[in-house]
Amino acid sequence: MKKITNRTGMSLPLAIWCAVDDYDYSTEENLISATTMMKPTKQIVLGRRYKDADKEFDVDDLIASSMGTALHDSVENAWKQRDKVIETLDSMGYMNSEDIYDKVTFEKRTVKELDGFKISGKFDMVFDGIVADIKSTSTWTHIFGSKDSDYSLQMSIYRWLNPELITNDVGYIEYIFTDWSAVKARQDSQYPQTRVLSHKIELMSINDTETWLKAKIKEITYNESIEDSKLPECTPEELWQSADTWKYYAGASRARATKNFDNESDALKMQMSKGKGDVVKFSGEVKRCKYCSYTEFCTQYVQLKLKGLV
Repeated sequence: MKKITNRTGMSLPLAIWCAVDDYDYSTEENLISATTMMKPTKQIVLGRRYKDADKEFDVDDLIASSMGTALHDSVENAWKQRDKVIETLDSMGYMNSEDIYDKVTFEKRTVKELDGFKISGKFDMVFDGIVADIKSTSTWTHIFGSKDSDYSLQMSIYRWLNPELITNDVGYIEYIFTDWSAVKARQDSQYPQTRVLSHKIELMSINDTETWLKAKIKEITYNESIEDSKLPECTPEELWQSADTWKYYAGASRARATKNFDNESDALKMQMSKGKGDVVKFSGEVKRCKYCSYTEFCTQYVQLKLKGLV
């Protein structure tokens, strides 16, 4: 059993809310979930290799996932009340309320075999052939579209698992923004204009999804016999590494940069034009490692830590 800590002294009722996990995990040796398949190959292999290693979690780190689960469960629980849902649909002016209700499916777990593995996935919701994923997240996730490719792949795998149920070529991310501001919405047209937003995502074809899964399985299988230090390193994209920054400092003090640049050339041009000052490179911060449970076995993590990137 994983060790759970409470370093911030969170109240016991809320600590239990964060710590209790009722997700339907599987211990089958050759079963991999859709979300696991999307992780870097190195993380997958280390996870399979050291799955029995002791893990430690702090309740403070589980707040975001607990909030996301709570919001998702609340949406599903509302739809479980058939009579009330049909009555509400009628009051909203919808025709054929019962037909609408019968087109909604929540959290169906599906397992499908492929090349010696069992791929498992449980979507959030399917409505009339369209898959949807409920996400409680920052507005910046939507503004930058930084996770659209991941969302597309995840929902494409759900369609590959459930082609008879998910029949549409698009899916939707149902955003519930945790930091939405009405003031910012009025000031910036690019900012989400509503607290809850449906964002359309183009899905991969079923054939392309299976091709991707086969390639990933082949990569996992090949690397399972490779020693830890020689596993393929996670790419900057897989590490969620921010871009490098070059900072120009006009004076001797480096308490505050005069200007930041996204490339060295422009920073050096400013230094030359001023005839003084320094240009310092700051490597992009790595964010994914803190969400990985197997960093103690990862030689790449050691190097990243020595460089001050994690």
